[in-house]
Amino acid sequence: MLKLYVVLGHFMKYFITILMLTLSVQVNAVEKLSVLFVNPSIAGEPFWTKVQKIMEVSAAQHNVKLDVIYGEGNRYIQLAELKKYLKYRATPDYVVLLNYPGGAEQSMSLLEQFDVKFITLEQTIAAQEKAAIGQPKQIYKNWLGEIYHDNFKAGKVLAEALITKAIEQKLSPQIVAINGHYGSESDSRSAGLIDYLKQHNLQLNQTVYASWSKLEAMSKTEKLLQRYPNTNVIWTASDLMALGAFTAVKDKDQPFFIGGFDWLRDNLLLIKRKKLTASVGGHYLMGGWALVTLVDHHSGNTFWQNNNKIEIDLGVITQDNIAQYDYLIDIADWSFLDFKRLSLFESKQDVYKFDVAQLRKDKQQNKN
Repeated sequence: MLKLYVVLGHFMKYFITILMLTLSVQVNAVEKLSVLFVNPSIAGEPFWTKVQKIMEVSAAQHNVKLDVIYGEGNRYIQLAELKKYLKYRATPDYVVLLNYPGGAEQSMSLLEQFDVKFITLEQTIAAQEKAAIGQPKQIYKNWLGEIYHDNFKAGKVLAEALITKAIEQKLSPQIVAINGHYGSESDSRSAGLIDYLKQHNLQLNQTVYASWSKLEAMSKTEKLLQRYPNTNVIWTASDLMALGAFTAVKDKDQPFFIGGFDWLRDNLLLIKRKKLTASVGGHYLMGGWALVTLVDHHSGNTFWQNNNKIEIDLGVITQDNIAQYDYLIDIADWSFLDFKRLSLFESKQDVYKFDVAQLRKDKQQNKN
């Protein structure tokens, strides 16, 4: 009997040792996880800086080493920076990036060459280039999937917010649109606007392109008002361009209903002051969400093996609901967001429940 206890004792020690080693390997696997975020813009640009800061919060909560490089708003610079990083730095486990039109094949081929798995943010590629890159895992095997929002639907949501406000004030909507550039993201948003107008028998006087620039949007708005002096609804494809449109009309006596995309600080402040009408956004959470899925994938979850995409709905902030979001105007610390709770291992769900509504004050999805 004594020998049996001795044998059992040795067995238990052996079992515990193996268990500890196994757990240690799993923990170290997460601790050593490294992710490169290819910020497509420049350091300090309002929207992508917010995406980056929120990613940093998610990375800290998951013990992820997060590096950042900048594409500086140019597909050639972005590709060059990505090449330099992969050539001279330790190869990351994963990359999160936004593809620039005209540069998707080169970037994705480069990541395949270095055998790096990656996730893309937003759907920015159209037409022949979209056909050339195919679907995730179809041509580029390391392309795990894409996280994006429905720009067409978002364009309709913004149109509804602006036009509803004009009608509430018993005005006949006289509408112009300021688009970003000729590309899938920008054109999808304006297509949503056009669809909404058709459904409600309203006319769009003209669409112009302002290359996502505040200054150019201001100039284009001034010209539009010369051509259509009765304009009262100015739909724009970004908050920066909405600011440009507002700058052009702020000293005029007639009412204007102006809105854009991105939930930028100045726009939310102007909505609170009832100077702007609406902003559609919340998608600056997408980088933090991408990290959640990568940590899950690295830990053995099969979501990205069985799925190619995560599509999210954007939220709209208006003068009517700004009280639920006004804390976002001057927020500097995003650590109240609980990204670990969104893990499929934590939620015990089969699909991710990513929702920009978690930022509303009356929602309870954040850390206590």
